[in-house]
This record gives sequence, structure tokens and C-alpha cells, in this order.
Amino acid sequence: MSRALGVKPFTTEMEEAFLQNLRHALSNILIARNKYEIQKEVSIAHVFSENIAREDLFYSGRFDFVVYQVINKTKLPILVIELDGKEHYEKEVVMARDKKKKAICEAHNMQILRVENAYARRYNYIKDILIKYFSGK
Repeated sequence: MSRALGVKPFTTEMEEAFLQNLRHALSNILIARNKYEIQKEVSIAHVFSENIAREDLFYSGRFDFVVYQVINKTKLPILVIELDGKEHYEKEVVMARDKKKKAICEAHNMQILRVENAYARRYNYIKDILIKYFSGK
């Protein structure tokens, strides 16, 4: 279910564990001269400047996590990460929302990574995902 409907798709504890693992993995795989910042629950309209995909979700939707590269105090979004529970594979309304998020990211040439909730606490799994992403594999 959507947070807009008042139901959280995953627990705050799981979200915090994922965020901690994500930050730790980023710091361990990236070159020190690059600075990255991770924000959670980011409005789609704050990530992209215009709705070139023409999706209604652009103005009301949120991404679970956005990784930004920080260059001279400017934050550039480089990666979107979504945590997915079983509702993302079983509920039509959630699958439709995910499809819109994917279309928005594709229209802006932004990669969106989907991570199953079951892997949110697995540091090595998250680290492997990031290594593959940043190495272009």
C-alpha cells in the first residue's frame, strides 16, 4: 500500500537498517574524492526538474532512496533505489505505480534499482549491487 494511503510498505526499522547498510556500502566501495549523500522518501518532483514522462505520479509520488553525488555543494541525483515487499508483485495498484516510477526514471535517463525487503538487512548483497552499478556491469 502507498504511504499516501497511510500504510507503510515496510517497517521503519527495516528502512533504517537498509539506509545504514547502503551508506556503509557506499563508503566502502567508492573513491574517497567522490562525495555521496543518500536521502530517503524523496519527492519525485524534487529529483527531476520537469515531468517529461507526463506521469501523474510525478507530483505526488516519492522514491524510497535517492543517491546524490555532491560536487561543489551541488547535489546531482545519480541513482534511485526502491525497497519492494510482496505487495509490489501481487497488488495491481502498486505494480502500476512502480511502472510509472520506472517510466519517469527512464525518461530522465536515471537508473532505478529495486531491492526486495528480504535483502534490506544484507550488507554484502547491497554492496554487490552498488559495485555492479558503479562499475557499469
